[in-house]
Amino acid sequence: MTIPAGGTVAPRRVRAAAAAVLVAALGGWLAGCEKETHRAARAEFQSLMARNLPPADQTRALEAFVARYPEPKTNPYLIRAFMLLAEDQARAGHPDLAASWYERAARASPNDPDLLNALGYLYASHGMNLDRAVSVLEAAVRIAEERGYPPRRQGFIKDSLGWAYRMRGDLPLAVALLEEACRLAPGVVVLRSHLADAYRAIGEREKAAAIVVDLYVEGRATDAQLRDTLSELGREGGPTLAKEITRRVDAGLRAISEADRREAEEEGGTLVRLTAADGTRLLASLFLPGPAAARGSTGAPGRVPGVLLLHALGSTRHAASAEARALGSRGLVALTLDLRGHGGSISEALPGPHRFAEELAANLHAAEQDARAALAFLEGLPRVDRRRIGLVGAGLGALLAVRVLDESGPLRASALAILSPWGQADAYRLHLGRLDPGAVLLVSGSEETAASSTIERLAGDLGAGATAPIVVSGPGTGFELAARDEGLNERIAGFLAERLR
Repeated sequence: MTIPAGGTVAPRRVRAAAAAVLVAALGGWLAGCEKETHRAARAEFQSLMARNLPPADQTRALEAFVARYPEPKTNPYLIRAFMLLAEDQARAGHPDLAASWYERAARASPNDPDLLNALGYLYASHGMNLDRAVSVLEAAVRIAEERGYPPRRQGFIKDSLGWAYRMRGDLPLAVALLEEACRLAPGVVVLRSHLADAYRAIGEREKAAAIVVDLYVEGRATDAQLRDTLSELGREGGPTLAKEITRRVDAGLRAISEADRREAEEEGGTLVRLTAADGTRLLASLFLPGPAAARGSTGAPGRVPGVLLLHALGSTRHAASAEARALGSRGLVALTLDLRGHGGSISEALPGPHRFAEELAANLHAAEQDARAALAFLEGLPRVDRRRIGLVGAGLGALLAVRVLDESGPLRASALAILSPWGQADAYRLHLGRLDPGAVLLVSGSEETAASSTIERLAGDLGAGATAPIVVSGPGTGFELAARDEGLNERIAGFLAERLR
């Protein structure tokens, strides 16, 4: 700095330098504040999610969160919170409120194709603000194409736009786009349903019926809405189309029945059809021991032990087929069962595991009838010694196994293997107390926190004489644990064979 004559700095320059220092200090202070706010918002959101609040409480907590941290620059979870609030309101049946939260998210992130897709499809699926739906979905399609989204992902977004066109009445555009969506994401039920609806809207009833028949058959004729749609298409198309729909449905169901039989045989079993006490129809697979294995058995002349295997919630009997074969190789008869609402045991009342889970307590009680029907079938087989019955249950199937173990009267089984038990230890204690401690085998995966805790407590309850629990290292649950430990099926089969000898 040059000092003018007189030896002092010009006052204007002093003020400018001081202002620069002040601005720099203020900028640093603001940056520090923004970082602190960013950290606080991150910590609060993560804590909120970890609390696993009931829906209404979570909604209130998220609303308070976005009110405290309303700026995208300092809140890394603002858009995520907006979308969670939108989803909460949509589930609660408030599409207008859901849309308002999606709109706030879209203003904060206007070039996110997935976010625009969620907003546009909400409008389209509720017949709301259709011009806005088309506008945001056209933008979503364009951005997704520019960014090179995978075909399947693009298919979902194009389906949303096609459905918005359909709802707005732009039928040719809708059909063209929905056809493309189905090509990009083949096999997706909702996309195929949208295309069938669009075909029907333009008078292409045969094309619509072909799609709906396939969907109805794939669901094993359990969807009442699809059944009604087929009836309507038959009336609209006349006797010829109605007769063709009936023929195709019958042929499709016969093909599924044949596929069930082949699949059971390919796994080493025989397909069995059962009926629970309330009339629910069930599918099961029966695994018989070979002659050489059966000769090594002891007990009633010509009879061998039998074992019923029950799968976890959301699984099927096929998950237990490897264990059933291992039991057969040791001379035991094994029966794997599809619980109601699962695999081949679905119906209009319970078309899938999701419906089963929606009213879990009632359906769990009803599923006990399934296990009892399977036990009765197993005990009634000429080759089975009904005094030597074992049970294997995984997840929800473990709870069912202990519930039917000691229904009023003598024990239905004398050996039990529990894999990844579902629920608290208290749900098992009373039932297991009637068995010899050495007749219970407990299995869990090392990464199953809840199941491992339950097994640890149950092992402590069984006390002296109990069989040592098996802990399989790594991820996985239930019958899936065998994929982590190739010898697990043999270890379980060996335990049951020894106990039921």
